[in-house]
Amino acid sequence: MLEIQYFELHRTFHRPGEAWPEVSVANLTGLWLCTERNVKMILKKLEHAGWIEWSPGRGRGHVSRVRFLMEPQELLLDLSKQAVQGGRLNDALEWLERFGQGTDTKERFMAWLSDYFGYKKETADSKPVETLRFPVFRSILTLDPGRMIYAFEAHLMKQLYNTLVTFNEQRQTVEPQVAHYWECSPDHLAWKFYLRRGIMFHHGRELTAHDVAFSLRRLMRTTEPLTQHWLVRGFEEVRVLDERVVEIRLRSPNHLLLRFLCFPATSILPEELVAGREEAFALAPVGSGPFRLELWNESRCVLTANPSYFEGRAHLDRVEVVFLPPEEVHNFQAGDSEKMLCNHEGASYPVRHHWERIELLNNGCTMLSYNMRQGGPQQDVRFRKALHHLVDRKSMVERLGENRRFPATGMQPHDYLGQEDHAFDPAVARKLLDEMGYKGEPFRIAAIWKHLADAYWLRDRCRAFGIEAEVVCYEISELAQRVRDHKLNAEALLHQFVIDEGEVSLLELYLREDSYVRLVMDEELSARVEKIASDLLASPSPEYRKHRMQELEALMNHEHVVLFLLFKGLQTAHDPTLRGVTFNSLGWIDFKNVWLQSV
Repeated sequence: MLEIQYFELHRTFHRPGEAWPEVSVANLTGLWLCTERNVKMILKKLEHAGWIEWSPGRGRGHVSRVRFLMEPQELLLDLSKQAVQGGRLNDALEWLERFGQGTDTKERFMAWLSDYFGYKKETADSKPVETLRFPVFRSILTLDPGRMIYAFEAHLMKQLYNTLVTFNEQRQTVEPQVAHYWECSPDHLAWKFYLRRGIMFHHGRELTAHDVAFSLRRLMRTTEPLTQHWLVRGFEEVRVLDERVVEIRLRSPNHLLLRFLCFPATSILPEELVAGREEAFALAPVGSGPFRLELWNESRCVLTANPSYFEGRAHLDRVEVVFLPPEEVHNFQAGDSEKMLCNHEGASYPVRHHWERIELLNNGCTMLSYNMRQGGPQQDVRFRKALHHLVDRKSMVERLGENRRFPATGMQPHDYLGQEDHAFDPAVARKLLDEMGYKGEPFRIAAIWKHLADAYWLRDRCRAFGIEAEVVCYEISELAQRVRDHKLNAEALLHQFVIDEGEVSLLELYLREDSYVRLVMDEELSARVEKIASDLLASPSPEYRKHRMQELEALMNHEHVVLFLLFKGLQTAHDPTLRGVTFNSLGWIDFKNVWLQSV
């Protein structure tokens, strides 16, 4: 690339105070790893771009010289901006790392980048386009509903796809979506769903009962089972009764079936685009949701409004998610973002004083899951109890700050709000470590970058009690794969979960095979969990189900196989002219409802 060649030329041959430094063509063949002929072509291109003047040395004793006309850091800044606007953020960051060292260019670039984000009125093909653009400090692992793991992917899937029914968080009721009506048999084993007419997939075909049946049967398969197979383990069969009616038959009653069918993992997919070509579909998914996928690469994900969406077109024209490397989270200067700032990363961002702020508690906590699938000190319950007593959660909140709100002694904040952390007792912790005869066995804590501050705090706390603790940092995709393959290579995993679908999300923690909470279960504990979950699903009583769910949590606490740590907050801030800004249960902004009040 010509720009890279200019930066390399300037870095190698520029000398302060020397207007025409000596350069030989032979030097340049080594620098650019090409022939003399190609060197001369590159020099002509650099001259034509107006970046250099070249004075070739002709004849014996005459040397070639170059004059640099473009200040490289200004060029680097301009080219980095152009790369971002062209969807090549990774290129920009690589150039800044290679050629911006020792300058303020990267700082200036990050300041510009912050203003690039927000709610923008732009022009494309001479038409006004309203775009919501925001950064996330991670990549997207999948947009295949059956392979969904993380809350952010689930949020994007809700933009791309539809489910048979949906849950209204404000009314706390299940409402129609793809199905406009449903009924069940007296024994709750047979459920019929009647589909809306005229729901169109993004590629132009109408959604039918065959697509519903295909999508659910795909989840049901036991050969190469999907991540979200646990949702349909109780299904006996799914039948198409006609183009608009589908029947689900269960092996045993499931009084949470409707909530299960609200889960993004049960999204309806177009059969002909998925059958036999799942990998290709996962890279270019097609649904029937309020947005369709326009672009997804290593730098960004772009969604555009579905103009014929059956529940009404989104006010936004475009949503652009830009992937920033995790290490840039504290370099990001969010205070200049236009119209809106979404903060899911914990760092404290300044916002404009007249903006409206929305804050809420994340419905779920950070926790440590002990890896009971491998040997180590965590296999001794006295070690696990010792950690329970040596962790000062209140001090952890105060020391680490940012979006950490208060100690967690259970899974959901509304159950434990305002409760004191009575577990902290250093004397008990030391006694337990002495009783077990702890002799310095390694204790590794696995975490992704987002939880590193918490992991290092825990490491230091453990070391203060003589525990040989270390932190192992994994990329988010590698961590998920290691848990799936039973190759975590750590004695514990620090993670956070989001309870976005109420009882269903809690059950996912216990029942999904590669859930981070499944790490803690031996065969006996797993069997006890399965029994409680079966009883829970069979009951029509919400009170009984809540009691049994609390029993599951109490079981985890009693066995000390998890260590509850903290509840964290979510926040967004926006200009008052931006309307319809609300959090959904996943802690993200519902894109479809956002609009700008311009007058």
